Amino acid sequence: MSDRFVWTPNVTRGKWLRPMESEPFGSILSIVPRGFEMYARVFHPVERDRPRGSQTWQGVDEENLFTSAQDIDSFLETERATWAQTAASFGTIMHANAQYSRLVRREYGDSDGAIAPDGWRYGDSDEGRLDAASVATVAAVLSRHTTTPDVGTAAIWDGWGGLTSSAGVFVFEANEDASSHDPGEGSAYIAELPSFIPHPWLESNNDEPGPGVLTREAATGPRFDLHGNTGRHYILFEAGANDFADASWPDQAPWVDDSPWAHSPSILWPEDHAWVLATEIDFDSTLIAGSAALIRELMQTPELEVWPIRTDAD
Repeated sequence: MSDRFVWTPNVTRGKWLRPMESEPFGSILSIVPRGFEMYARVFHPVERDRPRGSQTWQGVDEENLFTSAQDIDSFLETERATWAQTAASFGTIMHANAQYSRLVRREYGDSDGAIAPDGWRYGDSDEGRLDAASVATVAAVLSRHTTTPDVGTAAIWDGWGGLTSSAGVFVFEANEDASSHDPGEGSAYIAELPSFIPHPWLESNNDEPGPGVLTREAATGPRFDLHGNTGRHYILFEAGANDFADASWPDQAPWVDDSPWAHSPSILWPEDHAWVLATEIDFDSTLIAGSAALIRELMQTPELEVWPIRTDAD
């Protein structure tokens, strides 16, 4: 493997992606470049749950269900679900151009907590982030379709809270002195109410670059900018597909503060440019451009939900 995730000021690494700026912003080809044999969409998995007793949320008084709960796991069955499973629950149709909100019969931005006729309650899909386990699975496949599996570039969007400054970073601190609690409307269960406090090793009220998660050198260094004034500014790191194929990659990545919520690469490509992976910050799926053999293998990987997609797809 490479020296894992070393920050690089060499933003010319991304120069070969510049032609994407001539495409309509938000289109497939503005996220991954032209010229590849095949393109695919990796759907970000979602979480779903239901009460263990009744096995359905239909007709359940949620507020009273958890009145005596000490351990939410004893009351809830929780699992990861695909978009296809989501569509099956709601009686909708899964397809390559699917929009998650439509699958759960909700308006965009109002998908979280949708309850299906079969009793499952679905969380919203993650935008701008492919979960760490899926990243490792995808990367293992990607590594087999490049001559440079140990060498490449990971571009991380610099707008994630706390990455380059203390802005937007908070942690939970349990309120140990609380003796009674009011969970409020819509609360899933009674628990110690947390307090928001700034991350202890970040300076409060500091919006200037550093001392966020990254070193001051990386936080204040050159950015690889795409698409003009759209805010797509990326910090580059040396990283090969094999670095992400290791399931422990969040523990090594310098842009990750909390491993369970690790931000995946916004853009990832190998040194030989054999493929490109991109998770646009406003998308709830990840796009991959590469060879037909690569896309077919991704589609056949059981842990992933991958559909081929046309480059003119909406």
